[in-house]
Amino acid sequence: MRDLRWWNYVAPAIFGCFLLWVYPKTNWDHALIAPYFDPELHFFWRDQLFLSTVMHDGLKIALQLIGLASFFYWLYAKKINSPEQRRCLWLWIGIVFSTLSVSFLKRFSVHACPWDLTLYGGFAAELPLFANLPSSTQPGRCFPGGHASGGYALLTIYFTYIGSNTRLAYWGLGLGLLFGTAMGWTQMMRGAHFLSHNLWTLLTVWCVLLLWYSVWPPVAKRSLAHA
Repeated sequence: MRDLRWWNYVAPAIFGCFLLWVYPKTNWDHALIAPYFDPELHFFWRDQLFLSTVMHDGLKIALQLIGLASFFYWLYAKKINSPEQRRCLWLWIGIVFSTLSVSFLKRFSVHACPWDLTLYGGFAAELPLFANLPSSTQPGRCFPGGHASGGYALLTIYFTYIGSNTRLAYWGLGLGLLFGTAMGWTQMMRGAHFLSHNLWTLLTVWCVLLLWYSVWPPVAKRSLAHA
């Protein structure tokens, strides 16, 4: 098994700089949710049955089951003393860490969801990135996007197998990007998040998994040396 290639570190650094200094100067957040908003009906797909039950609740449950399955697979691998047990444990912890990290950041976020902003018929002011919370104002706790983190957590598969099973690793990369983006876009259509919320979720999940990989890789260092 080999270590991660350079682009796994450089790409998120470039992406982070883009989110910090370039994206805030665009109007993409508002432009991309504009088709789903009506001045009288507000976010008319907020309670749409397919989006709220299948794309939101259903996918959330499905991905929770994937995380649970990886935990039980680790217990099985441990019981039979399989060499896969470290990877299974790494996969499970990676999924948990990456999703909880986004939930943790949301607890300290001042940003409100789009459907709560005065611009869209709500009560909260829109604040610049990393702005201080105005006095007598409740924090919005809507940044980064929590729902998208469940899909992006599948990127853990990529980090788990990138040095040992390239095909499976890139399947994990594709699935993570696909499901994370789909789940994030669902929330944009419902008025729950901006695109920037979901992009910061992607960056957060990637960086957490990168740190986790550096601290305790899915294969022991001695195995890396002999790969």
